[in-house]
Amino acid sequence: MGLQEVVAVLETYRGREKTMRTLQYGLLFITPLASHKSQKALQTASQQLGTARIILRLFDDLPMLQHSLAVFSSGKNKDKVVRIFELVNTVADQLFFPVEHLAWARDIKVLKGDSSHLWHASLLLWALSLTLSIARALRAISLLKQTKVTTEENQERLEEQYRSELLTVIMQAADLLNAINWLPNRPWTRPFPLWQVRPPPPWRPWHRPFPTWQVGLFGLISSLVGFSKLLSRLRVQ
Repeated sequence: MGLQEVVAVLETYRGREKTMRTLQYGLLFITPLASHKSQKALQTASQQLGTARIILRLFDDLPMLQHSLAVFSSGKNKDKVVRIFELVNTVADQLFFPVEHLAWARDIKVLKGDSSHLWHASLLLWALSLTLSIARALRAISLLKQTKVTTEENQERLEEQYRSELLTVIMQAADLLNAINWLPNRPWTRPFPLWQVRPPPPWRPWHRPFPTWQVGLFGLISSLVGFSKLLSRLRVQ
């Protein structure tokens, strides 16, 4: 990846967001390798990057609305199961942004009230969105396997679609593991405390919350897959 490609990525909003996300989780992943004093600095830097991403998402409402309208107005010829997953997923994504905005506004005292329940709601919406996205991708993969290929060009196109959907499953599954890990057994008062060790709720699928490096690993896997998909789109353009 040359300098020109790096600049092309960083000049786009999505490119900067993906870069910040990769750095955010990368810092958490390498935290255990650092000295005790440096660990706190790495965690603080990761938190700052996470907060910056939350602020950037304040401007995502209109693009998300445009995307939602496009989803609802198109795709009527798709498989019904895929279509249902896609529509419900879009609704969850659309609700996520205002809920997160309100939580952030309460955190900085622009609005009165406790933000913990709003952060919890935004986390649940994110987890729901990830689950629906995985289900949609798995259904799409199943349909692709059943598709009969007539030409070499169609074969290449189907293989590309298959790889894309498989990467989506890997990316969203990694994020979903972190989302489940962060589900609280008590409210929190700050956004996505990635490194805070909390007693696990009794209904969590595992007994202990993930250590910092494991949270960073899953987030880094998701970020790198998302980065590769972004680069593929930019190269096509």
